[in-house]
Amino acid sequence: MKTVSYEFSERNGSPLTPESPFFIHDQVAEFALIFRVLSGSCQITNLNTDESAVLKKNYFYGDIRDNESGDLSFFDEFDEDLALSDYEHLVKKTAWNNRKFYKPFLSELASCIYHEEGGRHTAAFVHLYRSYEHMSYAFPMIYASRTQDYVGTFENLRKWMNNDSDGNVGELKFHKTFVVSLFKDLPELARTIDVEINTKQEYREPIFKALAEKVAGWKKPENYTPATVRPDLLAIPFAEYHSFFVTLRNRFFHYSNARSDNIGLDDIIEADLLFSFINKITLNYIATIFHGVVKHQLAFE
Repeated sequence: MKTVSYEFSERNGSPLTPESPFFIHDQVAEFALIFRVLSGSCQITNLNTDESAVLKKNYFYGDIRDNESGDLSFFDEFDEDLALSDYEHLVKKTAWNNRKFYKPFLSELASCIYHEEGGRHTAAFVHLYRSYEHMSYAFPMIYASRTQDYVGTFENLRKWMNNDSDGNVGELKFHKTFVVSLFKDLPELARTIDVEINTKQEYREPIFKALAEKVAGWKKPENYTPATVRPDLLAIPFAEYHSFFVTLRNRFFHYSNARSDNIGLDDIIEADLLFSFINKITLNYIATIFHGVVKHQLAFE
């Protein structure tokens, strides 16, 4: 199956058969391919360079495990009330819905993961952020469209779209409020997204300081989360990762001489190094939200 930029195919020795709605062929739905790309269970080819990458990182796991077998059986582990067959049923029934959203979302995710696999972390981040912006309105709408509680749906949308204190909503702020509602009373809101600073010891302190003070807004050590370890790891609460991710993008790409909180190369050494700490954990964050919306859809099948 091809998009404008990439061709998707089964990995050598793939255990999936043509009977599965996740099996990659000319007419496979983009919705199904998003599962395959995020689970690291397929191969993609860049149609511009003709170079291929075998995807193996399964971003549905918080610890981002390798998917050596290339199958989707791991979905059986995520919920005792759901099995892979439930996901297959959903794909068969709804795969061609919302294609106007899923097609570009797939393209951005594929571009991100392709560049990430090749170690081009800054290029990967650009597509990562584009995919996150793309889903910021669509996921709440898909979530709301699947509920049978119309009064509750209206109230949720009203709450998600309600102006904040500075009078601005914006797609990303809308999405942040939705994420908190999606995972209310679930373990996801109790976890952290851990930014591990894996580099030379002398580089860790300036990078930690920039991320803590300029991005997370932690001006003093007492602001750190309990699991944070200076200068090696920032543990960002799941509900706050949205703000961290958006602020990182703003502080790096919206460079202005009038601001004192820009992220400069003196802080991060080089862009590829910084984004090598960010991209994979953000892909897990996106996969977690995607899976949360899918589970909501399954609840009404």
